[in-house]
Amino acid sequence: MKLSLALASCLIFFLAAATTAATARCTFEIIVKTDGRRNAGTDARVSLQVRATSGPTLTITNLESWGQMAAGHDYFEKGNLDRFRGTGACMPSEPCNMVLTSDGSGNKPGWYVSYVMVTQLAQGRLPSMTHRWAVDQWLAVDEAPHMLTTERRGCGIGAAAP
Repeated sequence: MKLSLALASCLIFFLAAATTAATARCTFEIIVKTDGRRNAGTDARVSLQVRATSGPTLTITNLESWGQMAAGHDYFEKGNLDRFRGTGACMPSEPCNMVLTSDGSGNKPGWYVSYVMVTQLAQGRLPSMTHRWAVDQWLAVDEAPHMLTTERRGCGIGAAAP
């Protein structure tokens, strides 16, 4: 009887957490590090998709619109550590898959990205969860690997902030 009660309690806890994740809005903090090499910065529009192993996908079609830097800041420039913040549907577990895209527009369309870090802040019974993806590549048509989109997977492999 005690074992059944314990199992039922655990099941209720996990269902409540899943329900909270499915219906609640969470705040997300995003950090993007542009490399310091020559011509690493970009004026292109950047989009980001992030998801956990299950549940909703966070889609930001214009990452700069979530910007948290001072007015007039030029995002995604050489050596920048840019910060972003916004809300989206809560993920039930660690954000672990990421797609980063440059639209290749602007005066300087090529972009060398060092890393992207996404944190879903605590909401209800959901704890704060962070994942950091090393990108270390160009998003450019004139630099290898000659692509404007990159995808990183890493479910189950958390990384500490630098």
